[in-house]
Amino acid sequence: MPDALPLHVFVATPGDVITERTLISACIVEHNSRQGPNGVRFKMVGWESVRGTARRPQEAINELIGESHYLITMFKESWGSEPGSPWGFTSGTEEELFTGLLELGRPEQPMRDVWVAFLPATSPDPRIKSLQDQMAGTHAVMYEKPSDLRDLKSKIADRLEGWAVTATARKVARHVELLPTSGKDILRAANLRRDGEKLIELGQPGIGGEKLKEAAASGGPPEQLAYAKFLERRGDLDDARLVIERTIGYFATGPGVLHSAMAAETFSADARILRRKGDEVGAIGRLQHALTLLVDTEPFSTKVKCRILDDLGICYQTIKDYDSALKQFETAYEIRKQRGETVEISQSLVNIARLRGRAGDHEAAERFANMALAELREVPPDTLRANAEILLAQTLLRLGRATDAIGNGERAIAINQQIGNRQGEAIAQLVTAQCSRAAGMKDKAISHAQQCLELNTAMGNQYGHGRARWLLSQLNS
Repeated sequence: MPDALPLHVFVATPGDVITERTLISACIVEHNSRQGPNGVRFKMVGWESVRGTARRPQEAINELIGESHYLITMFKESWGSEPGSPWGFTSGTEEELFTGLLELGRPEQPMRDVWVAFLPATSPDPRIKSLQDQMAGTHAVMYEKPSDLRDLKSKIADRLEGWAVTATARKVARHVELLPTSGKDILRAANLRRDGEKLIELGQPGIGGEKLKEAAASGGPPEQLAYAKFLERRGDLDDARLVIERTIGYFATGPGVLHSAMAAETFSADARILRRKGDEVGAIGRLQHALTLLVDTEPFSTKVKCRILDDLGICYQTIKDYDSALKQFETAYEIRKQRGETVEISQSLVNIARLRGRAGDHEAAERFANMALAELREVPPDTLRANAEILLAQTLLRLGRATDAIGNGERAIAINQQIGNRQGEAIAQLVTAQCSRAAGMKDKAISHAQQCLELNTAMGNQYGHGRARWLLSQLNS
């Protein structure tokens, strides 16, 4: 690993674990000193690394954990102080431990391992004993009981050596079953959400949707928004908004923090429903207010900001304010280019391509759509890929290349069917019918238009239903 940056080890401890924190820092320095040019190095991070923030301090600490590769948690006598957590965690150290375990189960996150040490203590807090008993009973997490500082130093050195050996291996997400003191099974809810989303990607929207529903019932805002998103894509807009309104209540009246990225994402989800129902002006106002809830530039906040800018641009585009739309899209694009995230950059390219097409510059629209697809063909197909395919199909149709466009339309249909996106499939069926009609393939056009009609009927989408009926009447005349 030449010129590699050090891997971050977050150390979570209550206030009485001072000497041991210093020992971990010394062990890391000692490990690093033994490494050659290509050796794996570590860097200790913790609450000391957090910059000043207007948010609940623990949230900034949790984001630091999200950027870390390993987590060490140590308990001695004290359980720790109450962090004011909306999840009901009874100590900051407990919240840090469970945040690390959540990150451990996310394949896209850097967290690779969590290690817990129960240090020698005369009268430890009963909650420490309860946690240790639970870990012993479930074998959920690797933990050890060092006998003294010398033993702790040896175990930390061994742990660092072991992590260094596997540092270049591909991360394998681990799903842990462990209950916090609140009794809220947040790890199970998170696992259900991930399983549900993956099942939908694999073409099992029925089973996946049930898992998302169960996750929303026991989880928090991330699980509830995931279920609302599923309902929205299925065309159940009223049910989706009910879920979102419950989540808004979590932030508006407590215990959630209103000025946070997750609150901003919740209000932007509500705005998307308003837009889908034709209230673009109301959606714009909601999105503009959502942006004011973002109070920092941490990675998650930046992602949420870009998504809100996307939605704002789409709303402006719908009301034909193309200059304002382009400003939102280009702002998000510049932020994403700095971060270098392929999928999100492709989202911006799709947005700009769609806007160019609406403005009549179809050659530019084709160029931007192809740029997006060139990147997206390297990742598993999802809603964005389907949108890019259908956008290119519409663009080619407007350029008089209907036969070429049919393949893009059919790929969009297949992807939307796979992920259970009925709204997306209905649009793809309609566009493919239009392309087939323009290419002189009447029977093919009728088949796609009929499927579009049936989908919109099932969703209760009167606008989509009307467009499909009109096209069928033209094809049958």
